[in-house]
Amino acid sequence: MYRRPNNQIYKTLVVVWLTLSIASVILAAIAWLDLSRKLQSTSEAAQIQDEVDTILRLLLDAENAQRGYTITGDERFLDALEAGQTNLPAHFERLVGLAKEDAEMLNHVVDLRAQAELSLSHHRSLITTRKERGGQAAADLVASGEGKRLMDLVRAEVAQIRKLHAELATGHAGDARGRVLRASLVSLLAGSFGVGAGVIALRLARVMLDHQLRETDLIEAKLQAERSSQEKTVFLANMSHEIRTPMNAILGFSELLQDDLKEPKHRQYLQSIRSSATSLLQLINDVLDMAKVEAGVLELKLEPTDPREICDFLHTLFFEPAAKRGVKLECKVAEDLPHALLMDRIRLRQVLVNLVGNAVKFTDHGHIHVRVQWEKQQTSSHITLLIEVQDTGVGIPHDRLEEIFRPFVQAGANREKEKGGTGLGLSIVRRLTEMMGGTVVAASVLGQGSAFSLRFPDVAISARLAASEKLDNGAAVDFGELRPATFLVVDDNETNCQLVAGMFAGSHHRLVFGSNGREAVAKARELRPDVILLDIRMPNMDGREALLAIRKVSGLELTPVIAVTASSLMSEETELRTRFSGYVRKPFSKRELFDELAQFLPRHAANDGVGAAAANSDHGAMPVAPELLEELRRLLVEEWPAVRDSLAINESKAFAVKLQNLSRTWPCPPLATYAQALARHADSYAVMELEKHLLAFSALVERLERSVSS
Repeated sequence: MYRRPNNQIYKTLVVVWLTLSIASVILAAIAWLDLSRKLQSTSEAAQIQDEVDTILRLLLDAENAQRGYTITGDERFLDALEAGQTNLPAHFERLVGLAKEDAEMLNHVVDLRAQAELSLSHHRSLITTRKERGGQAAADLVASGEGKRLMDLVRAEVAQIRKLHAELATGHAGDARGRVLRASLVSLLAGSFGVGAGVIALRLARVMLDHQLRETDLIEAKLQAERSSQEKTVFLANMSHEIRTPMNAILGFSELLQDDLKEPKHRQYLQSIRSSATSLLQLINDVLDMAKVEAGVLELKLEPTDPREICDFLHTLFFEPAAKRGVKLECKVAEDLPHALLMDRIRLRQVLVNLVGNAVKFTDHGHIHVRVQWEKQQTSSHITLLIEVQDTGVGIPHDRLEEIFRPFVQAGANREKEKGGTGLGLSIVRRLTEMMGGTVVAASVLGQGSAFSLRFPDVAISARLAASEKLDNGAAVDFGELRPATFLVVDDNETNCQLVAGMFAGSHHRLVFGSNGREAVAKARELRPDVILLDIRMPNMDGREALLAIRKVSGLELTPVIAVTASSLMSEETELRTRFSGYVRKPFSKRELFDELAQFLPRHAANDGVGAAAANSDHGAMPVAPELLEELRRLLVEEWPAVRDSLAINESKAFAVKLQNLSRTWPCPPLATYAQALARHADSYAVMELEKHLLAFSALVERLERSVSS
């Protein structure tokens, strides 16, 4: 008997199929919309991070602009402050709009804006004080610490916002992944009851999953890049500190032994130790520079640069080693080359030292020529700088001319000579040249020699004179020239303490030593020292913590505290120079330590540059040439007033160089002493001492004139 199918069952199945199909579409659509909102929230969180970073950068630029103006009085520094005042409101408005859904984050944004406005107001107050009341009044206001306190509050608010941002981003990522998985399960279940609904659901799920995976991959890649950058930074800091600390002892004690050894054989041994230590330090610097370039933390410092002075430096450095090999070293610079180009002087010199050093190393006869030429460009304010280093050495195989610029790769032309190198020199040459916007090309004939050609297009001509590298800093260092003082030296490395003690041996100063931060605070409170030399990395309490504790002690708020560190990171150096009164990096020489201390301790009246000039001239000890007096009178009338009124560092250095050149042409010890002191104050940016010394120039000329008339 035929039984008709139950239409009610089919109707029910159709209704269920349609219901599940429609439900699957609705659920998938809901999941898509929800996921889109989560992705939007993740994107807004990333925008919050970018806005916070921009605001902090603008505030730091404004702070640096205020400092530059306070020190120099040059109103061009105020451009960055004006830019911050103009741009910050718009960034804060965007940040408020992004954070409005999160009450806690919005509160921190409002607090950050208030602190930023207070900080900008403080900068404007400092600038007004500098304009109306002069550099000393502005320096007193800086010494109050109000600017640092405000910036610390800004950094604290930024840290809170970043913390909330990180928590928000992590929560969004985890929540979005869970929602994608749930949406996929619902879609698959509905798809088993209806092909049509299943296809639609799977398609939507696939699209959502792809979007989520791409977003997740981007977030994870960014986090991984940040972790890698942090790890490289930590590695660089640790490596630099751990290696430079013993190198400080090796080079420092070698310097102290130099004057004590009498036997020629012993002096030769000592010279070998110092030479090897210097080579090792150069190797360390090469490795660190390469790591910095790879990590993207190497920064260029553009300043007025005269290639002639770099060539003179190369000639002084390599002439004797080349002559010992029977090689003639010549450095030629085009006569019409501008005297001041806006470049990174230190890095350009590093590039040429590597190239000429290689040429000396691999050349046993013939010559080494360094040629500096230039080409005009369409704009009269820019040129193309051309430098060639050519030698008659062993040469480089043609198939290795590109390989030699890769890290740890050597030419293979002379195995014995290459054993002493790392293969990093030419790699650093190329990286630094490219960072400065230039190119380097090598050409060579095996057995006949090599030529390296550097080309730097679009180099700006500077209106300011280049800082001279010819200032005489090689004079013997005598700490007795400084006013008697009590020094607190704190370092957990006993060898470093012994080194400092050796440097001060025989002087009239009192040295007290400590081994950690807590001991530094206790002895500073007890002794009230004139200057504190404070190591940064120490157990129990590091140098930064110790500085904060010392500043809280009544009467020690303005005591000079000099940071002593082995770190080579630019960011850490900048941070330490901001916090501490001074900065010395290991390994340091007696001259470097003396120059740093001379910024905080006055000299004996009998040893001061002007005082010495007065002593000599008043007693008529040195006859003064009439031609010298005539030139000094001209400088006093034509050039000195502008230098005195501007207090510009480069102009002061250039003025000191002119005076030194005059003292060499017409020997005059008082003038030479004055010029050296003026150059030292300019090099160390000791604005107060620089101003005082410049004002004394007219008195020096008068005393020299009286010595002639008497």
